Amino acid sequence: MVINYCGEKCFKIQSGKVSLVVDPLPRFKGDITLLTGPWKEAAKEWPPVEGQIYGPGEYEKLEVEINGFPMKGTQTAYTLVMEEIRLCFLGDGGEEIDPTIIEKIGDVDILFAPAGISSKGVKQLQPKIVIPFYKKPDHLKAFIKEMETKSEPQEKLVIKKKEITTGTKIVVLKP
Repeated sequence: MVINYCGEKCFKIQSGKVSLVVDPLPRFKGDITLLTGPWKEAAKEWPPVEGQIYGPGEYEKLEVEINGFPMKGTQTAYTLVMEEIRLCFLGDGGEEIDPTIIEKIGDVDILFAPAGISSKGVKQLQPKIVIPFYKKPDHLKAFIKEMETKSEPQEKLVIKKKEITTGTKIVVLKP
């Protein structure tokens, strides 16, 4: 699996022949597109097309099962499995997560979380890897400090299930 950070909330993930794009910026396309929110506004401005997913619910695209969970406001968190790696995308809704949603999300290998939030939401889920996204570098610095860790930015993350270890590791990707 290859994970690239495209800026803001946008990630592109390549798993075999399937590409997944989360909260795409205009120039990014994928076989599957997830919109974390605000999905009600997105539905009005960007009618769904094949492969676009937004809002809570259960979905299946290209043999990838995706679950969407309601978060604060109109945000949606998603979980899915690719290459036996369980991914979770919080969007902007990860400040503090409702315990019933945590139970539904379950174990997380890689968590994509906003760097502008407190570490509480991240710690609730206990992921093995956290990939923060950010609009302001100060948010990223504060998040890394609060998580009491260090991380050197890298261009992309290339990872296999067997490389995921216990404990929580922060991976910072360059946009």
